[in-house]
Amino acid sequence: MVSKLLALEAYPNLKDLDFRVLRGVELNMRHYEWVPLEVIAKFSRVDIETASYRLGKLDNWGLVRRRSDMGYIGYQLTIHGYDTLAIRAFAQKGIIKAISQTQIGVGKEADVYVGITPNEEKVAVKFNRIGRTSFTRIKLYRPDFVEKRHISWLYVSRLVAQREYEALQLLSPIAKVPKPLAWNRHAVVMEFIEGVELIELTDTDLTKDEALEILDKVLEEYKKIVEFGIIHSDMSLYNIVLKKDGDILIIDWPQYLTTAFPDAKYYLERDLRVLLNSFKRKWGVEKDWNEVWKEFEDAFKKSLKEA
Repeated sequence: MVSKLLALEAYPNLKDLDFRVLRGVELNMRHYEWVPLEVIAKFSRVDIETASYRLGKLDNWGLVRRRSDMGYIGYQLTIHGYDTLAIRAFAQKGIIKAISQTQIGVGKEADVYVGITPNEEKVAVKFNRIGRTSFTRIKLYRPDFVEKRHISWLYVSRLVAQREYEALQLLSPIAKVPKPLAWNRHAVVMEFIEGVELIELTDTDLTKDEALEILDKVLEEYKKIVEFGIIHSDMSLYNIVLKKDGDILIIDWPQYLTTAFPDAKYYLERDLRVLLNSFKRKWGVEKDWNEVWKEFEDAFKKSLKEA
C-alpha cells in the first residue's frame, strides 16, 4: 500500500517554535508515555497557553496526538512528527533539499522515498516504521531491553536506523550494498539505485538459467560478507535488488548480527534455507545444500579466525 509522507504537507506551515515544541515532546518521551503540557512548555521556553495553541496546530496536522483522561493533558509524537524532525535535520545539514511524495519502496517496517540533494542528485530516504517484529528482534542484540516494560518506539526506531547505517558503513567498501550517506533519528539517506526487488519478479520474468546466475551472485556476495564477520539474519527475495545492469545489491540491514553472536550460525542457516527455497519454488533452481553449507561454514570459521 502506498503511504503518503504526511510530514511534507505540514512542513511548509511550521515555525521555528513548532520544531522546538516537537523536540520537547520527542526528548521527554524518554521519561513519559504521554508528555505533560507543562513539561513541553518549559522545554520550549513559552507559557502554557502558547504551548497549548501550537500543540493544537500540530495535533491538527497529525504530528502529535493529545490525551486528557489521565488527570493531566499529555502529548505523544506521531510517526509523522518524527518524520518532520528527521527531514528538518537533513535539510539543516545540507544533505537533502527536497523529498518527493514518490514512494519507491515499501516493506514490512520501512517506507522509502526519493530525495534530492543540493547538487540535484537523487538519493533514497528510508523511514523506519517500527512494529511488533522489531521490538521482538531488537532484544537479540540489546538484552538490557528484555526486562523493560516501557520502551519508547522512538528510541527503538532510532536504534534500528543507526544499526542499518553502521552495517552499510562497514559493508559498502567491500560488498554490494547501498552506500550510506547520512542517518538521523529513524531515517537513513543512501544512494539511489535503479533496480527491482526480486520479490516483485514473477516466475516468467527470469529463465531458470538467469535465476541460477543471480542466485550464484547472491551466494558469492553473502559468503564474502559472512567471512567479513556479519550475518544479515533476514535474508529473502524482499532484500535482494536486481539492478538494471544485471548486478545485485543486498539491502535492509537493521537486523544484522556479527558472527560472534551466540546464535549467529542458526540465523545464517535460516538465511540460506530461505534463500534457496525461494529460488527453488519460484524459478525451479536447485543447489546442493551440503555444498552450500560447507562453503558458508568455512567462511563463518574464517571470520572467527578458526579456519
